[in-house]
Amino acid sequence: MPKSPADSPKYANFQSWLLMRKVFQDQWVLPVRGRSLTHRGFRWYEKHCLRIRLDGIAIDRPVFIISLPRSGSSMLQDLLCAHPSAAYITNMMYMFPDCFCAADHFRKRLNLDVRGERFLQDSVEVGGGSPADPVGLWATWLKQDLFALDYCPSSIADYTPAEIAAIHDDIRRVLWCFGGSDRRFLCKTPALLPHILLLRDLFPGARFIHLVRDARQNANSMLKLRRLCSEQWQRIHARRPDAPELPDLVPYPHLPRLLELAGLYGVDDIRTTAHLWNDAMSFIAAARPQIPAEQFHEVRYEDIVARPQEELARIFRFLDLQEPDAACAAYQKRLSGVGRVHHQNRYSGFETVEEICAPTLKHFGYL
Repeated sequence: MPKSPADSPKYANFQSWLLMRKVFQDQWVLPVRGRSLTHRGFRWYEKHCLRIRLDGIAIDRPVFIISLPRSGSSMLQDLLCAHPSAAYITNMMYMFPDCFCAADHFRKRLNLDVRGERFLQDSVEVGGGSPADPVGLWATWLKQDLFALDYCPSSIADYTPAEIAAIHDDIRRVLWCFGGSDRRFLCKTPALLPHILLLRDLFPGARFIHLVRDARQNANSMLKLRRLCSEQWQRIHARRPDAPELPDLVPYPHLPRLLELAGLYGVDDIRTTAHLWNDAMSFIAAARPQIPAEQFHEVRYEDIVARPQEELARIFRFLDLQEPDAACAAYQKRLSGVGRVHHQNRYSGFETVEEICAPTLKHFGYL
């Protein structure tokens, strides 16, 4: 089994190595829960010492990147989260989801950080303070089973006022970690694609960026994601025999035909992911008329890579945010790195994908 890039990260200091080494090694789609002293300390501190004040903190036009997995959403999220007005769930928060305010507090106070390529082997470097893909938090908030392949549509009527208030309070806690109401909450996780209309109702005024990638690359990359998630879970179990036994994870959005496609072709077949790409495009096309035009923006990954400054300027105008200027070093650094990768993919099955997706590929200008 190939070695995971998470085995050779860089730590900010000794305390980072001491407290975060195992957590970073065990990075996965979901945080691997444990009863570490760090976790228990964070929980105690958040309960007894932090004074979290949510009064006056409003969730103003939150931003959701909606896409299939492996569409470049991490790249776009990193760019947008470099904006001075952005607030987001950090990887440190996601590692400790039940005490994330304390985790973020100590990350800043003690300079707790670890940076390295994530286990997906895709040239994306992550750290404690970088934006997370918090699929597990959303699964908890929306009461979704990540391991079931069934399509489980839900509407705002399926949630009690208390459950909706709890979701809002957790997001307001994220805003609190970043200083309060002058921040815009920003999030991406492909698992939210089937729930775009629910998000519209949970967060009136939300902004949605639909990110599209060429199906030939996207379908292959989803298969790679599936393989790497499985390999990483095997590594975690080799290091931690106490890790929980979990059902097989299929890290694709639970669209209406996923279960059917898995039965027809299997979850590791290019035909499954090609059909899912088609289904995702159709799903968003059907939802689009139900979202006010000023709240929806569609962009191709390839156009961002080819013209990053131009496309990002459009996105910031759509979000009613001032484009960061040359003085914003974090943003300029991310902008200059768009399209730069050191990994190589060996993809195949392009003719099969074209046969399945030809009309939609033509619609988006890929054929």
